[in-house]
Amino acid sequence: MKYPKELHKYEEKINRFAQLKAELGSKEIYSIIDEITEYLDQKIEIIANLNDGVRFSEPSTYKDIIEQSHLDLLKIEKVNEKDYFKKLQGAIIGRFSGCALGAPVELLSIGELEYFAKLTNHSFPPLDYWPKAPSGFFPRYKNGAGNHFTKEAMSFLSTDDDIAYTLLSLLLLEEYGPEFSKDDLAVLWKKHLPLECTFTAERTTLENLHAGVNSNEAGILNNYDTEFIGASIRCDGYGYINPGNPIEASRLAFKDASLSHQRSGIYSSMYFSAVIAMAFTSSNIEETLYQALNVIPKDSMFYNEILWALDFRDNIKNYRIANEVVTKRYPGMSWVHAINNACLTVWGILLGQNDFDKGISETVAMAYDNDCTAATVGSVLGAYLGIDAIKPHWYEPWNNVVRSYLNGIESFELDDIIKRYLKLKRL
Repeated sequence: MKYPKELHKYEEKINRFAQLKAELGSKEIYSIIDEITEYLDQKIEIIANLNDGVRFSEPSTYKDIIEQSHLDLLKIEKVNEKDYFKKLQGAIIGRFSGCALGAPVELLSIGELEYFAKLTNHSFPPLDYWPKAPSGFFPRYKNGAGNHFTKEAMSFLSTDDDIAYTLLSLLLLEEYGPEFSKDDLAVLWKKHLPLECTFTAERTTLENLHAGVNSNEAGILNNYDTEFIGASIRCDGYGYINPGNPIEASRLAFKDASLSHQRSGIYSSMYFSAVIAMAFTSSNIEETLYQALNVIPKDSMFYNEILWALDFRDNIKNYRIANEVVTKRYPGMSWVHAINNACLTVWGILLGQNDFDKGISETVAMAYDNDCTAATVGSVLGAYLGIDAIKPHWYEPWNNVVRSYLNGIESFELDDIIKRYLKLKRL
């Protein structure tokens, strides 16, 4: 797939020339800018309404998705009750650990990551929290900062969207139960999500909701990020409460994802929720990654790209190869897209299938949206391996405190989060 050339340099040229001409006293520049604005608005509307292309046949409704998937090939397995609590601990702590390791270096390139590791005399891939953060004292997510995630300054688990959405899912399930509606989710978003802590598809959706757009349209109107990673970082809780049941986990993930995303954005959420649910009962995580594909349409781009990533797994020996292969296969694709990051996540899970540390460490080193991918890897491996496979140095520095940027909730206790999810367990 070849992307059109990006036009960002044109915007800069127009703005700079317009500023210069205004400074020089030109009166004509104002009407010309008005003409350019009107022209661009017309072209944007045309682009937004284009309906050609084979992928428009990929479904975004649950009925159509399951008609094109293979739920009949999936088994529902009962989790061992003695194991479930430890696996739930592992999944939640694993998710938070992966996020915390990637958070201060989110979206840095491999070169930048390697340079920063050398600068701070830190192991790379990182096998413990970073000693410092590149922008340690800049505000991060309303009431956090990068240095809060560092080994030198960590005294609680700081706030991040990969953490906040897992907490929001908990609140959603407690208040409305598994039969929550899209309207219910919209109400909770407006109540608890600060707009300044949302990005891409979530930001557009929340802006639309606050503007009075209904929940069926809020994720579509002016939303050009519907295939980004956002929905997949919101899906973990649905796997946590449905251990061994990928069908139900993915159904709930669909309901959540469909508020803001379409196609690959939805499929990524459904897929990883299914993987997490199955990880609780799995004895072979590689097989689980293949089986979970049955919850999404088999002719979709997401299905075929994840199948490719799984079939290519033996070639992925480390983070560098993973990054090179994804960059070569998806040139020009956003660093926060659902597909390229899902491939990296799959490889991170496989690299760490017998070693939790290696899983999140290699994933963070792969770059791209590496706090999101490492959080998902940590969640899957935690559910698969259990808490005993996670070394205390990943979670003891939090002192049982999980900070929150959710409106009206300053913090949670880690133990309480786990207990509350435990109460929501189904089957």
